[in-house]
Amino acid sequence: MVRDPSSVRKKRIRKSTGKEQSELMTRVRTGAIEGIVLIVFILPGLWVTFFPVILFTFITFMMTIEHVKAVNLRMPGIKVIPTALLTVFVGLTAYLGILKDSFVRGLPLELVKSVDTTLMLRSLGVYALFLIVLLPLFGLPRLWKRGSEELPIVIANIWIIFSCSLPLASTIALLYGYPIGWRYFVLAIITTILSDSAAYFVGKAWGKHQMVSTLSPNKTWEGTLGGLLATIIFYLIYVPLLIGKPLGFQTTGSLLFAFIAAVLMSAVSTFGDLTSSAIKRWCNIKDFGTLLPGHGGISDRFDSLKTAVPTMLAIATLAQLMV
Repeated sequence: MVRDPSSVRKKRIRKSTGKEQSELMTRVRTGAIEGIVLIVFILPGLWVTFFPVILFTFITFMMTIEHVKAVNLRMPGIKVIPTALLTVFVGLTAYLGILKDSFVRGLPLELVKSVDTTLMLRSLGVYALFLIVLLPLFGLPRLWKRGSEELPIVIANIWIIFSCSLPLASTIALLYGYPIGWRYFVLAIITTILSDSAAYFVGKAWGKHQMVSTLSPNKTWEGTLGGLLATIIFYLIYVPLLIGKPLGFQTTGSLLFAFIAAVLMSAVSTFGDLTSSAIKRWCNIKDFGTLLPGHGGISDRFDSLKTAVPTMLAIATLAQLMV
């Protein structure tokens, strides 16, 4: 009995469509749970500043573990838990630069026009100091004991610690360095989720031209432009109301600042995602983990924050200098 080729084709299409719908539903359910967790930890940060830091400490710890395990597939020898603990410790040293009376609620909003960038630099400066001192001490014993052949592993270890601790330190500097730091921080979080989600759905619907096929075959120019457009629209509403107004910007200035910030943040979020894809390609893995069904690991979902939060800190600093 000869099967009808058209019926076989239809059966395959139905199976493929069913699989895609199942994956989409899994992704949506995980995204909903993720959204609830983010709200539970980030929303109280408006009144108790260290709540978002608790969440970011966990994200930093898990991202470091996932990155170390991935790199160990190519270059075994990096200790997982010690590296994760050191990364969290280095990131949290930024707390040593904040004002003592601002630990719970951060800086009062009344200071928004008078505060300069000094407070932010205190936190980031302490973090940089610990980074400069601790990282060589972390790598030198290995080189001393096993020789220069261990240099690639030491460099990889140092890079993981730096790249995973910088977003945590930047979060602390952003939340405690500026009276409206929480608003900037929320904007950075929303940017990564909005840009990624819009790029995913637009790419699924209309994506035809691959962006960087060697790193991320599923990323298209259409999807990236969709993510950029969604980010710009959101920024044009959010920034004038919640950032430009307290800073005293005129409407035109707020809109221009919002547009430039949106383009920059969407670009760095995409860059962070591509960097993550490059690491996964090099390590020959599909995802960093399985903690978030439909998304992969913590790193797969939040890796864009490694570039987004430090960039938002730079944008906040620029805005403060313009006041």
